[in-house]
Amino acid sequence: MELTTKSEFEMRIYKIILILGILLSITGFRASGQNPREIVVEARISNEQGQAIANAVVYGNEGNTVVYPNASGQFSISVVPNSTLLIEADGYESTSVKAVSGIEQVQLKAHDGSTLVNLAFRKKNSKDLYGAVSYVNPVDYLSTDYSLYTAGVNSRVNGLLYGNNIWGMGGALVLIDNIPSEYSDIQLVEVDQVTVLKGVNAVALYGSHAAKGVILITTKRGEVNKRSMSIRANTGIVQPKMLPSYLGSAEYMTLYNEARVNDGLDPLYDEATIQNYESGNAYRYPNIDYYSDEYLNDFTYATDLNAEFSGGNENARFYSIIGWSRNNSLLKVGEGNNENSNRLNVRGNIDMKLNNIISASVDISVILNDSRYGLGNYWGNAATFLPNKFAPLIPVSMINQDSLNAMLLANNSKNLIDGQYLLGGSNEYQTNPFADLYAGGYGKNISRVMQISNGIDVDLNQWMKGLTFNTRIYAAYYNSYNLSINNTYSVYQPQWSEVPGEDIIVGLTKIGNDSKPGVQNVNNTAQKRVLGYSAQFNYEKTIDEVHHYSGLLLANISSISQNGIFQNALNTNLGLQVGYNYDGRYYADFSSALINSTKLPAGNRLGFSPTLGLGWLISAEDFMADAGALDFLKLSVSAGILNTDLDISGHYLYDNIYARGSWFSWYDGTYNYQATTSQYGANSKLGYAKRNELNLVIDGSAYDKMLQFQASLFMTRMGGLPIRAFNQYPEFISDYVPYTNFNANTYSGVDASVQYNKQVGEVKLSIGLIANYTTSKASKRDELFEDDYQYRAGKPVDAIFGLENEGLYADDAAIAAHAVPAFGEVQPGDIQYTDQNNDGIINVKDEVMIGRWGAPLNGALNLTATYKAFTLFVQATGNVGGHGVMTNNYYWVDGDDKYSEIVRDRWTEATKNTATFPRLSSQSNNNNFRYSDFWLYSTNRLNLSKVQLTYALPKKMMQKSFIREMGIFVNASGLLTMSKNSEILDLNVGSAPQNKYYNAGINIKF
Repeated sequence: MELTTKSEFEMRIYKIILILGILLSITGFRASGQNPREIVVEARISNEQGQAIANAVVYGNEGNTVVYPNASGQFSISVVPNSTLLIEADGYESTSVKAVSGIEQVQLKAHDGSTLVNLAFRKKNSKDLYGAVSYVNPVDYLSTDYSLYTAGVNSRVNGLLYGNNIWGMGGALVLIDNIPSEYSDIQLVEVDQVTVLKGVNAVALYGSHAAKGVILITTKRGEVNKRSMSIRANTGIVQPKMLPSYLGSAEYMTLYNEARVNDGLDPLYDEATIQNYESGNAYRYPNIDYYSDEYLNDFTYATDLNAEFSGGNENARFYSIIGWSRNNSLLKVGEGNNENSNRLNVRGNIDMKLNNIISASVDISVILNDSRYGLGNYWGNAATFLPNKFAPLIPVSMINQDSLNAMLLANNSKNLIDGQYLLGGSNEYQTNPFADLYAGGYGKNISRVMQISNGIDVDLNQWMKGLTFNTRIYAAYYNSYNLSINNTYSVYQPQWSEVPGEDIIVGLTKIGNDSKPGVQNVNNTAQKRVLGYSAQFNYEKTIDEVHHYSGLLLANISSISQNGIFQNALNTNLGLQVGYNYDGRYYADFSSALINSTKLPAGNRLGFSPTLGLGWLISAEDFMADAGALDFLKLSVSAGILNTDLDISGHYLYDNIYARGSWFSWYDGTYNYQATTSQYGANSKLGYAKRNELNLVIDGSAYDKMLQFQASLFMTRMGGLPIRAFNQYPEFISDYVPYTNFNANTYSGVDASVQYNKQVGEVKLSIGLIANYTTSKASKRDELFEDDYQYRAGKPVDAIFGLENEGLYADDAAIAAHAVPAFGEVQPGDIQYTDQNNDGIINVKDEVMIGRWGAPLNGALNLTATYKAFTLFVQATGNVGGHGVMTNNYYWVDGDDKYSEIVRDRWTEATKNTATFPRLSSQSNNNNFRYSDFWLYSTNRLNLSKVQLTYALPKKMMQKSFIREMGIFVNASGLLTMSKNSEILDLNVGSAPQNKYYNAGINIKF
């Protein structure tokens, strides 16, 4: 297997080199010599103080010609007369000059650090940005922190906890260039900016579906007079963090006997049998470890390649990317060897200036996903199949040659593995994960994603100064299905005998039939279609250079349809935004939406969502002139009410709904098969859920921007959540209880980011800290309990309720002296619970809050250190305050369950003072295996999430080549979990494992 693995790795490297060579050959040609129509421009680049800028880049001929100045800032470039030169340098604003003779000096202005930020249907300069908005530009760090996964930006931007969860509310709307999408629809290399719109004022224009926040992902676009191409290649190994550990056959059988004795039953296995499974013939006495290197590789491979192209002039610009990624499986049995996943993605963004008034854009993205997999459920079965029940393979060589029937069956088998093994099994295990992989066939999951959009911008300035019009239409199509070749197979159960010194098979029982019909099956077909349109008028005007007015009038609609769902998910709204900015000091913004929802009754379908935002640039005030180290400080506050139908689970919840059924019987025992029952009653006043919010944001920087910070303080109430409030009605009309706007949740907390940049000798140091603290409360619930401690209202939304344990019963006397459990008879070694209400019975009425699922405190630390051409990046992430419950059959072990290593710490008479696991039982044990703090664990953790070392080749080395920049890197991610419960946190049971990644890559720009 080692030779095969090495060969596969070498072949992967050869493929990468071949693809890179092809791409280089396409782009490597650059004409030398001077076009006779060109002129030579020679000039010096300096800053405003006249100092030379040596690290600049000069682009000419629409980016086709690139030169670098010398140490004195001097450059010489051959370009077409009167064309445009683009000059860029780190720390300075880029500038464009006309290529004419006589240019001697080009002066660059120091960059103020501002950038354009994408907001709802508009852009704003970051220096004028206020409100609960955070953003990150992946292009700023991707070369030293390479990743494909857009979802990982939560470690770079405050307020985004994980996935699409903003401020703990969950369900944030993910938009890619304003198209409703998923993270999986884009890779980070395609992204120009990710904006997290958190506050009500920031999301109002998007309407109902944006009520829980928006993650706005904006893709890259071509730049005027700047042409570039880049290629990235990355490959490495993927290694499991941790695999489940189950007991071997002999130990399992021993402890299963113990479980039966605990239940008053006789042992099932005698000592001789157990000894045979300990050291006997592995085919006759199997001891199957599904996670051993016999069935799993120590690691697998992952590779990704992408190439980007961009450029253009003032009339047309383009950006395109093509990418490919591949992953393999850890399985090395049968079809497991062939499991893989391939992703091909292509994106093209084109911007065109049609005339002086009209501009247009066309964006297209296509993703092709293909994955091959073995049939069956290996990981799920590996967590449940006992180790001693059957041998996966039966050696033909062990069949007694005189057993003619057995030899005949073996010789006629259509699935002889490697020419020497039959598939093992039994009447109990007529199918099994090994036989599935060897002979069950295979499947392919095929998915396709296409997004296309067209935008038109119209400059109406000649009719009204400052007025523009934009319209945009988009469509996205998702399609996926499974193709499978389904075979049936026989398994063989051997009958064993012994001859002196060896075990032999004297008989075979064939179970099942071998069949390979060769029919390709199509199933699990899924389609989704997203259509949308928006049109808006924009107005910008400045009076006396201090009064800045802005406005936006918008119509927006999107529709999502899916197979199997009759009603489309519609989001329709009108939007109005009015803004005012006085001299860059005082800001006001009114953003609102008039929404419509077909989920509500006709009279309640319209909803108005008003929001207001105010900002104050404190550092611009005269009294801040002597603020010393503080160079920027802005305070903003926003508030508003957003109406949303996100929490309305379906259509027609406002109407009387009835269903037909056959449940009703008469006194004489006859049934009425035409009975009609009420599902729920009507409520003509059912309305929107409402998000009411107040947030406060502070932005600032100090020490000449060496320290930058932002913090948001928020309080949000999601009220009017629709439920059937059964406790508000008599029980005898429960079938007619309507949906009403009743429940409410409150979310509050603070998110913050701090960035520290400093040059320490020759080391450029950058430290970024992200912190989010979020608490939630169930403000209002429809509930009725006898005891106050059971009420959910007033507790976290994600509260965990269960019993409080008092340890394990020590003996019968302890059982007799304690309240009686209502979950079944208990014995010494079972879990003892607290009788909260002192009624002498342990039941669900004794459940209290024992924890909360989500961690209220989440954070990330990003450290970047650059020394000469080397850059080291280290990322740590963590969370504090959350909990989990050990519930799967790795921990809840009873009956005939497979035994994990955790049962070694079980209760026995000998270990009663040290045991951490209840007594074993061969019966169902409802007392022990239920939600309680006995199974509760803390999810507090500190992760070493990423380490990357990058080497950037000096640009001077490549000035005379077609390569502009080159970097090579090695990185590792998912490296270490520091937690007292790391063995729980890093473990997956019943599914593929969590992984560590070790990669090497190269990034080349042309």
